[in-house]
Amino acid sequence: MSSRVFRLPRLAYLGVLFLALCATPLVQHPLGALVYVVPVAAAVFIARTATFVDSDAGIRVRALIGHRTLPWADVRGLSVTDRSVYAVTEDAAVRLPCVRVSDLAAVSAVSGGHLPQMREATPKYAPSRRSR
Repeated sequence: MSSRVFRLPRLAYLGVLFLALCATPLVQHPLGALVYVVPVAAAVFIARTATFVDSDAGIRVRALIGHRTLPWADVRGLSVTDRSVYAVTEDAAVRLPCVRVSDLAAVSAVSGGHLPQMREATPKYAPSRRSR
């Protein structure tokens, strides 16, 4: 049994800290402390949002409010639209938060054969300039 968790990077909390620091001058108003609701909500969003892939149980998507479990019997495949990855079921497509296109090989490897094997993504580097 293998499993993997896909989450937002911990560096995202740095943005929450910056947001809280920018909101600090507004706190002098009597209702100004309500401004801190936005950074707290952003921190909860970062902590809560994740995708869990398990070779036995399937895919579990956890959002800000609630979660959804997709057993492997219901998953028809994966779909990529722009930069988002979706798990396709019989009746709908469920977005997999925190899963990037470069993570598709890891998702298929953890699936335990339920999804076809994919190659690791090859990074594309910017063209280099030669000095003349």
